[in-house]
Amino acid sequence: MKKYIVSVMLIFSSLLAEENIPQNSVTTVLTSNDYILAKSQYKLGNYTESYIQFNKLFLKYNDNVEINYYLAMSAVGLKLYDEATAAFERVLIVKPDFHRARLEYARVLFILGFKEEAKKEFLIVAATPIPENVRRNIQNYIDQIENKSTNTTFFALSFGMIYDDNINSGIDYDTYNLPGFGNLQVNGTPAQRSSSYVTSFQMNHLQSLGKNSPLLLKHTGFIYYKNQTVNDRYNFKFFSYKPTLYYNDAVNKAEYSLQAGIEDVMPGDKTDFIAYSIVPAYKKLINKDNIFGFFTQYKQIHYSDASNKARNYNNSGLGTSWEYKKLKYTLSYERDRKNHGTRTDLNKKIINQTLSYSYDIQSTLILNAQFQYKRIDYVDTDVFFANQRKDTSKNIYLGLTKIIDKKDFLTLSYNRTDNNSNQAAYEYDRNSVNLNYTWRFKL
Repeated sequence: MKKYIVSVMLIFSSLLAEENIPQNSVTTVLTSNDYILAKSQYKLGNYTESYIQFNKLFLKYNDNVEINYYLAMSAVGLKLYDEATAAFERVLIVKPDFHRARLEYARVLFILGFKEEAKKEFLIVAATPIPENVRRNIQNYIDQIENKSTNTTFFALSFGMIYDDNINSGIDYDTYNLPGFGNLQVNGTPAQRSSSYVTSFQMNHLQSLGKNSPLLLKHTGFIYYKNQTVNDRYNFKFFSYKPTLYYNDAVNKAEYSLQAGIEDVMPGDKTDFIAYSIVPAYKKLINKDNIFGFFTQYKQIHYSDASNKARNYNNSGLGTSWEYKKLKYTLSYERDRKNHGTRTDLNKKIINQTLSYSYDIQSTLILNAQFQYKRIDYVDTDVFFANQRKDTSKNIYLGLTKIIDKKDFLTLSYNRTDNNSNQAAYEYDRNSVNLNYTWRFKL
């Protein structure tokens, strides 16, 4: 009799619960215009819009698995990892066998630095029937967590073509005068146009310095060649190697780094030189949208030719940066000081401001824009012009990148430089268009 009463009560409770389900039920909401629109925005890669739309749906259906899952995935697309974690946890409470959601949850935990928690979630997914490629990816994460694979190497190989309307920085004037030499008239250097072929190769090797260590060592090597089609005197070669030591302070959401560098520059029309540098830096995650940065730098520039040793100088400076989502502003101050000699074109003060922005037109189509303003004040009086040279340079960069797949990129860009000076010999404009293909791969 008791079993019968309990059964009746359970049936009655079930019927009562069904009566309390609104007309716009779980099944209905997944076919609603709001859900379909939000999901389509996610599939198009418009994560900001999909995040807003799924968040609105979440306020009405906070325990719906699909809504929470796509809310989490939209948050991942925006790098809002804390919000993604909360949404994934709601999904797994309702549907613990949703392995795709658990896998994405594990990846977010890995990104946030919760390695052991991530490993636990990865192992749960690995214990289920999953495709072999997914199993291999999971094992890669586990190997990194267990420090079995402490080294990761990335390569990028690029080929491109540039059209430049002023490869020699030819000035704006046909003639100019030298006040320091009785206003002697001198012929200006006209601009030379040329196209060039560009090839570059970059290697990044990441090395963890111990299991669960906050220290990471990054080795970066870069090779760059530019070959002019008109005048090979202006060919350009560049080699660099820069090791960087990172310390990740997960508790305070901060990163400390120390970079050393050596650069071998061969400008073709000018004397080759080698630059040695050291750059300490600090970054602080203020919140999900804002990152503050500070850095200092010191360089020694040495010319290869013995006859140009008097041109050797050192550079020191400091700067700060602020990142808000995909907008970044950088301000720096530098000083160039000659090592010895009497040259008047080495000692100078430099103020540099850069504003850059990245906009995802689609998930595979990205627009990058940058504006740079640089002011250079020379300390010593120039003998030929009888004044202290002052330059202001404005540079505009616009680039459109198409991601062909996860490893291939095609970039079309435009670059304009306008250099103004109180000395006519250094006033020039320069425009260039660049088409570049990049292939990235990992060992």
